[in-house]
Order: sequence, then structure tokens, then C-alpha cells
Amino acid sequence: MNRRTIYIWSLSLVLCALLPLQVSAKTPFTDVNDRYWAKDAIQWASEIGLTSGYPDGTFKPEQSITEAQLVTMLVRFDLNSPHSFLSKKGEHKAMGNYRYLAKYHLPLRGLNSGSARNMALQRSFAAKIFAAYQGKDLYAQEAIYYLYTHNLANGVTGKNDYQDFAPKRNLTRAEAVHIMYQMFLNQGRYIQGLSSPATGRDNAQYAKPPLFIEEDELEFERPVPPSLPGVNPGKPFERVDVDIEKPTLTANGRDETFITFTFKDCNGKLIPYEQEMEFEVTSKEGAAIEVDIPIPQPDKPLISPTPKPEPVPEPEPKPEPTPVDSQKSDEDPDRAFPENGNAVKSAATVAAANPWYRHAISDGPEVTVKVTAPRTTTQTVDVITLTPITKIGSCSLPRATATITYVPRAEIQLDIYDGKYNDLGRTFITATLARPGGAQITNFNGYLKIDSLYHLPFESSFVKFSHGQATTSFITPTTLMKNEIIVTAIANTSVTDSAVQSILEKKFSAPVSYAPPLSADKTCTNQKPEIGFLIDSSGSMKRNDPQRLRVTKTEEFIDTLQADVNIATHFTTSGMFLEKGTPNPVIKSLEKVKQSGGTNIATGLKVAFDKFTTVQPKTLILLTDGKSAKAPILKEVEYAKNHGIKIYTIGLGQNVDTDLLKQIALDTGGKYFSIKENIELPLVYQSILQEINCGIPIESCSLSASIFESPSVKLEHNDIRMNTELLTACGPISKVIVRFSSQDGNLDYELTHRRQGIYMLNKKLYEIQDFLLNPNATFIAYDSAGKEIGQQIVQI
Repeated sequence: MNRRTIYIWSLSLVLCALLPLQVSAKTPFTDVNDRYWAKDAIQWASEIGLTSGYPDGTFKPEQSITEAQLVTMLVRFDLNSPHSFLSKKGEHKAMGNYRYLAKYHLPLRGLNSGSARNMALQRSFAAKIFAAYQGKDLYAQEAIYYLYTHNLANGVTGKNDYQDFAPKRNLTRAEAVHIMYQMFLNQGRYIQGLSSPATGRDNAQYAKPPLFIEEDELEFERPVPPSLPGVNPGKPFERVDVDIEKPTLTANGRDETFITFTFKDCNGKLIPYEQEMEFEVTSKEGAAIEVDIPIPQPDKPLISPTPKPEPVPEPEPKPEPTPVDSQKSDEDPDRAFPENGNAVKSAATVAAANPWYRHAISDGPEVTVKVTAPRTTTQTVDVITLTPITKIGSCSLPRATATITYVPRAEIQLDIYDGKYNDLGRTFITATLARPGGAQITNFNGYLKIDSLYHLPFESSFVKFSHGQATTSFITPTTLMKNEIIVTAIANTSVTDSAVQSILEKKFSAPVSYAPPLSADKTCTNQKPEIGFLIDSSGSMKRNDPQRLRVTKTEEFIDTLQADVNIATHFTTSGMFLEKGTPNPVIKSLEKVKQSGGTNIATGLKVAFDKFTTVQPKTLILLTDGKSAKAPILKEVEYAKNHGIKIYTIGLGQNVDTDLLKQIALDTGGKYFSIKENIELPLVYQSILQEINCGIPIESCSLSASIFESPSVKLEHNDIRMNTELLTACGPISKVIVRFSSQDGNLDYELTHRRQGIYMLNKKLYEIQDFLLNPNATFIAYDSAGKEIGQQIVQI
């Protein structure tokens, strides 16, 4: 075949790949004919990427499915997750996916059993997994009845009782995708999951009809653990959702996780975000718990006064306070509120005076706490308990718990910090060898091999250990980047220490991200407005902005713009004024922005508007990650329209009122920006800076080279897998292509938009195996006008 023929053939492939997907009467698998009972479900599973079948072109519909295979399909099925999660070196290839589903407490035996992962999955146990995926904690019999009543499955003969489900028979691949297809048609693909480990809490909701189970059929399930004292055992947690970022932590005194509890009132409705509630937080194992005490507000107490704790017996001697406890001494000294009549000190005063007195203030219905694992050499299961102190009228809130497991592991601990070297910004990495429990290993003779996901320029990629530590560095990136540092310990001599043996040749990693600096065009001569900043200080920012970029990047914005008049305000349940004037004092005032309490955007707008003059052009930037009542906000927006205040709105995360923030911006002549993560904030700020400073309309993305997150092209067996995530701060994306280049020309594939910002495409290797490819591929993004707005090269 000559090159011209190859090019024409390849161009034909491009045209075929770019054509819209047509529904075919046939599946892509040779062993699934048009009359096969699950043909539609299998075709659907292939089209959405649940499965690509086997290399020989078959699906093997009657073959038993293993638990690990089902776990992989469920992760692909869930619209909240990427296509899959990577496993660590030496692990089963599905362990990354297992860890993701463990967060939702699906009853998976393979989490702790290597043999269970590759064993055929019984239909009865699969029923429990499918029910838990949809948020129902059921035993096998109730789970089977749930599948029947929700039209997700049928019995073998149509009798639809327990035995008709063939509970002891293995689930086939066709049956698995058929049930998932029915789940998609009936309730969609988003995972609901469970708030805590499965114990059959929802069994009573699905009482089985008479004769559903024969009298001689017995089924043994794990017993329900005893209820907490003082809690109704029938309905202890039905009005609380629990989201644990990482349910398993390394017991090293430094691994940490966020837990968010979401409460509903006695009518099943979310607590309003403008309302604050007070909770006592405890750890059964004495783990360090970080909560932010209330933010001082001059006009009123933040919450109902909290009684002082009753005297307690003299405690036994305890270890030195944890770093979290010691942070209390760094809080502002003026946090105490004046007593009002007979009211006693507020929770803020009590918390400041007693570090052990752990009280958390909610952001409306949500309470977020950060838990740091203790140092221990024994695996421990901890229970984090929230006990409500506040009532919602006459409605008493339930006590809520979350379970975390602390596992001692030998590991390489990574500390990453910024510094300077030869007047250049550098990032330093120190790797420390640690035994289970966190004690440092000091007698290791070997070196550290260091790498990254996207080729960081390390000063040295091989560093010798000295007393158990190795340090290297790289020039700090000045563009937006999300990366991962990967390290491995390699011994120079034979090793007999079992802890060291468990570390050797194993990969350890830590994520890193970099926000680009802001800049202003000094040649622009636009009049600078009187500019205000209204920053969300609610409790949810603890999890959504842990690095406090909303503070540091606002400081940088003010310093870069150098406007004559700057206004700093923030809000929780009340709006609070910080400072007005030239850049320096306003920048300094932003240190007072915290993260504690509810969300009342309207009061924040009112406070900010009251500080504007009537002379200069006026601009306000509103940054929030939450929701708030619409009517009072629109009243303040009307005021802004009448007084010529332009408002830019920025919504951080998934829990914002997008339509309302868009309306605020549209009604006042501003613009709305949606960002999924705080690292995207510099993209938005740079665009706003450009318009304010130079009068240039905001581009779709001012830093287009940074819009791709984790792009990759991988060759796996006979497949080519292409995927990337796009940063939403860059505006609407019309299409994304991957371009393969060679001596014969370019071959482009358009990726499929799977869900929010996620683009994927799988192709068979034979489609390009005759194309003389370069070792790199290029991701290119286009806006609705066909304009290229981003490009990034990756290695295949």
C-alpha cells in the first residue's frame, strides 16, 4: 500500500469518526445477534463505554461476571466519576475503582479479599450491590424484592419470588448490563450510595409479601450493631446524609479527610442555608478534629448562646496537644462576643477557652469537619459523632455518625513546600521513609527515584537517602497545572527490615497544583473603577477552598490592578465589612476571611453596596460556593441596577444556584463564571482584570493553554483510549479533538462529551496501525464559533 493510499484510507477513517453516532440495529459483538434477549442493553452498554468486549470481537454474554468486572462497570456507569480510577503498583487493577465505591459503602467483598475480586458474583449478592448503588441498604431477600418492584429485574419464570430469582446462581455479563440499563431508564446513572456500612437499615421499607420465601429457606446476614445511647434505634440517621472524602486513612498522624454531614428537618426538607446550627463533635479514638469557630459579627450573636460545660473530674494526664489543638492560640484575640443580658458566653468563647470543647457551626444544612488520623501501630475503626445542640423550632435533629478506619502502613511520606533559590521560585520535595504508625526509618541505604505525571523539571530524578530522608526541587510552574509526584525507594544493598521491604519498588504519590500569577497590561489607560470584593466565608469553604485561594488570589488581584478605591467584604449569615481604601490596607484586611457558618448572599450584597460612592464607575466581584434565598438577593440586585453597580459572579463547585448567579450578572451588565475547583479561580480573575484594565471583552478563556486537565492517550491491548477533562472557567466548549500526526498527514478524532467537562473516545488499534504515527498526540478544543481556544501535547 503506498502512502497516498494510506492517507486516503486514514482520511476516510477521520470522516467516519466525525460522523454523528447512529443507532444501529446490530451490536458490535459477533456473539450477540439481533434476537438475543439483552441485545438492546448490550448495545447501549457498548455505546456509552461500559464495555468494549473482548479482543476477538465477542461480548461473551453468558459468561459469569466477577465482582471486579462489575465494580469497573459501575464506576463507568456513574456520571459523577471519571472512566476509571488508577490502582497502585502491585495492586489488583480494579482497586482504584474499589476505593471510589467504598466511599459510598457499597457491600463489596473484594475490598478486603483478593480472592473475592476474581470470583464469579452470585445473583443474590449482586442484588444488594445494585440496591446500595441506588441508596438502599438491604439484605439479599429485600434487595431482590426491590429489584422486582422497581422494574430492574424479573425472575426466571415470571413468578418473581425469592427462588425465582435464582439467588445462588452466578450473575452473567448480559444480566449485569441489562439491570444497569433498567437502572438508567428508571432512575438515571448517578450513584446514591449509603451513608455508612451496610447493615440492612432499609429492610422495613420493603416488607416482602406472603410466600415470597419458603418456610425452610434461611439466610444469614451480618447483625445490626447496637444503637448509640439515647438514639432511637429505628430511625437514627434517616434525615442525615454523610459524605466522607476518604473512609480509610493511614495511621501516621498526618493523613486527613473531610466529612460533610447534610441535615434535613422533620419534614424532610434541607435546612435553609441562611440558618446556622451548633453541634458537638467527638471522636471515639481521640482523633484530631478541626472545626472553625464562629466569625465575629458586630450586629448580633452568631448562634443561640451555648451553656458553659459542667465541671468534669480531673482528667488523667494526656499527651501533648495535637497540631490542630495548638492552632487555637493563633486565632484572633477579639473573637469573644459581649454578653447580652443574662446570656452566657457564646460557643466561640467556650471553644477558645477550652480546646477540647469541639463545637461546629453549620453552613445551613451542612456541617464539614476535618479529621486527622492518629499515630498508631494497630488498625483501628473510629466513629466521628455529631451531637446537635440546636433545634429547628420544635424539631430535634438526629445524632449522626461517620466511620473511619485507621490503617498502619509503612510508607514514603512526601512534604511539598515552596521556596526560592537564586531568586527563582522553586518547589521543594522531601521524602521520608516511615514505619507503620509514622516513626521515621533512619538506617536505609538507597536512593529515591522521583517522577511526575506530566514531566516536571526536577533538579535530580535520583536522590540519595540520608537518615531516612531525600530532598530535591524543581522550578515552580507559572501556568495553571494539576500534576502528581510519584516516588519509589530503591535499595543499594540487601534489606532484612520488613517495613523497608514493604516499601521497596512500590510507588507512592502526592497531588500538586499550581495557580498562575495574575498580570496587568501596563499600556492600558482605562479608568479604574471603585472595585469591591464580596467573598463567601461560610463553612463549606473549608472543603471547597482548603488552600484559601479565594483570599490569596483576591489579594493578588488588588495588588495587580492598583485601583485607588478598593472595598473588601465577606459574608456568612450576615454581611461583614473589612476595609475600604488603597490596596495595602485592604489586602491586609482579607486575613480575617475565615470559613465558618451559613450562607446569606443578600446581607453581603447590602453591606458591600453601602460602601460604594456615587462618583466613579462601580464594580463588584461576588464569589460563592453556596445557595441563598432568591427574593432578598433580587431586591439588592435592583438596587445595584439603579446605582450603576456592575456585578461579576463566580460560582465555585456543584452546589451553587447557577440560574440566580447568571441573573445577577446579566441584570447588572456583568458576567457569570462557573468553576469546579478553586484552582480555576486565576483564569476567571485574569479575564476580569483584562476587561477592567483594558476594556477588552472577556475571551472564552484567557489562558487557553491551561484548559486541559489530565489529558491522556493510552494504548491498552487492542484499544486506543483518549480522555481529558476541561476546566469550565474557560467557557462553553463546542468540540474536542485528538490529532495524531505523521509523515502522511494528520488524523483527527472527535471525542464524545460524556458529562460535565469530561470528553472520551475509545478506538481499535487496527484503525491506525498502518498510519506512521509520531509518539505524541495533540488535544485541541474549539468554541461554538469554531475558534481554537486550547491545545496541549501529550505523549502516547
